[in-house]
Amino acid sequence: MASKKTTSGNRLNVGWQYGIDVDKNSKRVQCKFCQKIISGGIYRFKHHVACTQKDVEPCQQVPEDVKKIILNVLVKNQEASEKKRKAFQCIGKDKDNDEGNEITSVDKGKRVASGSGSTQTTINQLLKKDLRE
Repeated sequence: MASKKTTSGNRLNVGWQYGIDVDKNSKRVQCKFCQKIISGGIYRFKHHVACTQKDVEPCQQVPEDVKKIILNVLVKNQEASEKKRKAFQCIGKDKDNDEGNEITSVDKGKRVASGSGSTQTTINQLLKKDLRE
C-alpha cells in the first residue's frame, strides 16, 4: 500500500508513535522510552521496541503493552509478506504451465523467473523440461 510508506513526510507507521525521526530522513530513530538512537529506519526501530533482538539491541524501558502491540504488528507484516511470496510462486508456476506461450528467437537464451525465488531458469531449461515430460 503506497499510503503506508515511511517517507519523512508520512507518519502512518505505528512505530512513529514511539520514536522520533532524528535526521528528518527516517534513517535514524530515537526511542521515546530509553532515548537510544537506532540506525536503520523504522523497521529496525520496531524490532528494538518489540525486543526481538533482530539486528538491534532491545529496549529495556518499553512498557509491556507497547511491546506486545509492536510485536503483533511485526508478526502481521511477516505473515503478509509470506502470503505475497506464496502468491507470486503460484503465479510463476502457472506461467510455466501455459502452453500458449510462443518463444521467439529474440527470447532464446534470456533468463526468466522460475518462481522459486532463489535461481532463475533459462528458456532452454524450460524447453528441455517440457520434452522430458
